[in-house]
Amino acid sequence: MAPPKFGDLNKQVSDIFNKGYFFNVFKLDVKTRTANGVNFNVIGEHNTETARTFGSLETKYVVPEYGLTFLEKWNTDNLLKCEITADNQLAQGFKVVFDASLVPNTGKSYERLHFGMKTRPLSLDITSQSYSAKLQIRVRTQVNKLRLTGSYTHAGNNRHWKKTAELRTAYTHDKAHVETNVAFDAAGPILNGAVVLGHQGWLAGYQYVFNTARSMLTKNNFAVGFRAKDFTLYANMNDANEVGGSVYQRINDRLETGVQLAWTAGSNQTRFALASKYQLDGQTVVGAKVNNICQVGLSFQQLLRPGVKLTLSALFEAKNLNAGGHKVGLGLELDS
Repeated sequence: MAPPKFGDLNKQVSDIFNKGYFFNVFKLDVKTRTANGVNFNVIGEHNTETARTFGSLETKYVVPEYGLTFLEKWNTDNLLKCEITADNQLAQGFKVVFDASLVPNTGKSYERLHFGMKTRPLSLDITSQSYSAKLQIRVRTQVNKLRLTGSYTHAGNNRHWKKTAELRTAYTHDKAHVETNVAFDAAGPILNGAVVLGHQGWLAGYQYVFNTARSMLTKNNFAVGFRAKDFTLYANMNDANEVGGSVYQRINDRLETGVQLAWTAGSNQTRFALASKYQLDGQTVVGAKVNNICQVGLSFQQLLRPGVKLTLSALFEAKNLNAGGHKVGLGLELDS
């Protein structure tokens, strides 16, 4: 099996610390489907920190015999959007998408037209956007384990036009995962990429960003790790001024634990945190985490019935429980 990409080297620990936690947010997500095949998705969200309430309504209808998909959206920012997709109609693998948006308060409208062609070795996408005077062309292909992506963008207005191009490559092998990206603009190309090598559970990775106009590295990250079936050890150094590490262990089929450590040059304080996740049964998952500044996070996820999921989370300032500043979050997902 190929090693993970650089950004996923620490994914197991990151998931324990982040998944199932959201604070200062109350969210309701409802998905349902009518007898004639119309899909509805209603989302309501309230942020207690900013006192902002947001809601959206989305309807989707698919006509498979004609390869058509109709999508309509509305949100509380008073934005209306309509999208029509025709798939495999003009030719096999050919896709056309037209969407238009309207802001009734201002009368402004925005249109976008997208053409896509996908064959087994090659895919082509052309997108035109009226609101940003933008034209984008993207070509993707894959030869064995090598994936290539090239794009060209022309955007601007009557006074100023900007042209950019980008070339991406990705290569996966049983012992390596390599990604490179070259972004071309007027100032000069910017090179960025990453490589991860793996052998018998050991992993070593390097990530960089090089600005040719300034002839300097703007990102210079190293990482090493070891991954076993139920255990992961990870260490990294970012830009030669931040050092971090983590340990992940799956103790059994129900219990997972993780530890994170970090230190930054110029600061005498070491940051660390502990987290765990426990699956009580097939419908209930609880989580807890604590860091060195005595912030305690708790998470509770319950599948009340098929299609109904409840998530509760809280963050407590344990140093001063009576002072307030604690955060809570609640989410309810309904899918029928």
